[in-house]
Amino acid sequence: METHAIDRAEWSKGWPVALSAALAIGLGLSPLPFYTIGVFVGPMSQPIAAGGLGLTPGQIMQALPIYTFAVLLLSPLIGILSEKVGVRRVGIASILLFGLAMMSMALNTGSMLHYALTWVVIAVAGAGTLPITFTKPVSNAFVANRGLALGVSLIATGMFGVCAKLLAQQVTAEFGWRMGYVAVGLMPILIALPLAILAFRDVSDKTASADGTLKLKPFLTGIALAGSVCLSLAALRFAVPAIADKGMRLELLAAVLFSVMALIPALIFFLRRIEAPAGAAGIAGGGPVSLAGKTMQQALKDWRFWLLALAFVPISFALGGPIPNLELILGSKGFDAAEAVGLASLVGLAVIVGRIVGGFLIDRFWAPGVAAVFLSAPAAALWIHAMPQMDHSLAAFAIFMIGFGAGVEYDFMAYLVARYFGTKAYSAIYGALYGFFAIGAGFGPKFFADAVRSGAGLAELLHVAAIALIVCSLSLLLLGRYQTFAVAEAKAAE
Repeated sequence: METHAIDRAEWSKGWPVALSAALAIGLGLSPLPFYTIGVFVGPMSQPIAAGGLGLTPGQIMQALPIYTFAVLLLSPLIGILSEKVGVRRVGIASILLFGLAMMSMALNTGSMLHYALTWVVIAVAGAGTLPITFTKPVSNAFVANRGLALGVSLIATGMFGVCAKLLAQQVTAEFGWRMGYVAVGLMPILIALPLAILAFRDVSDKTASADGTLKLKPFLTGIALAGSVCLSLAALRFAVPAIADKGMRLELLAAVLFSVMALIPALIFFLRRIEAPAGAAGIAGGGPVSLAGKTMQQALKDWRFWLLALAFVPISFALGGPIPNLELILGSKGFDAAEAVGLASLVGLAVIVGRIVGGFLIDRFWAPGVAAVFLSAPAAALWIHAMPQMDHSLAAFAIFMIGFGAGVEYDFMAYLVARYFGTKAYSAIYGALYGFFAIGAGFGPKFFADAVRSGAGLAELLHVAAIALIVCSLSLLLLGRYQTFAVAEAKAAE
């Protein structure tokens, strides 16, 4: 059992890194396409004459396997590139390019080839916004509270994923799906990019005061705050009328909560003073920092690497497959579209709870044991979704459990990489493992979508996924004790 208490000194200096990473990941490639595609399937599948693309829902959902295959190939490369040129450069460039790529979806004309290539561009442009890039500085800035800090850096995927879903729903209803994609693509550029320029820095990067960026703080934080206000208002325009129509349901209250919470990160940056994290170049006196741990080649020879790689394929399949299809699954059980979107928004609340609770616990208890419990528990929710019928309360419980599991899987993977392989080649190792994770998370939605539309086989698929989730989660118990590495923080020669 770990005995780490919350280190306030660590947080007082490291919070800008964790919070800027949270915004970049939360408005990046991992959540935005995943959470919003369910909203766009209906209008995009309309005939071209009616403003759609004339594609079938199955063709539209093929976007996830397409971009997943691209991520599978790119993840190791992004990890290696981040080690070579620095995570700050890779992350900032990727936020901008990803936002532009998402907006380019509005230019589609109905060609399946054009549609597929757009998703490849989105994947290539946004690969640097994955946790591979943005969790490395967090792992370096925090030691005693690394698990909680990683949880915070990953927390925004649920919150901004839900807000983006509601934004897409609202803008699409009023202006069409093309403007919906433009609105979603603007969010990372307006909110995440300015704050990443200001505060996202690894231990060897110059501080904001040293490179002059701190002088731009009012301008950069003002842009981010304005973008956050726009996102919050759009989400509230969906949630508030829904509450008036359907009453004070948990999922709608969660949507309102997320709409308000979306303002908090930019507001914190606007109001608070930014200090350099402990060990940053500005404090250490400048120059690169040598980190302890295994190289990529050493990790590939370690059986623990392959255990994690093989375990997370079915885990990500079982947890990632149902989430983009929740609206379809709920619709097949008699829920109307608005109610299904509202219930699906509970995923965001569950993700936040899972990441905070999971991060807090792995700082204090053996992480594989916590992971085995937290990742296997959603198997019950998959079994519930396999039932022919379920009422509103049971559906809400099952969705919350799936979201809870999805909330902790990224956190656990990042933490386990740091504890079993160190931070010397963190991005490269995490990138390679993320590629395996992407196989399940990307191809899972297509399998579940096909099962729902065919009207047969969904229950069997959910049962198999539940069993695989339990078996693979328990396999993490084989990881054994944490690995220790010699501290090798030496200032490089000038």
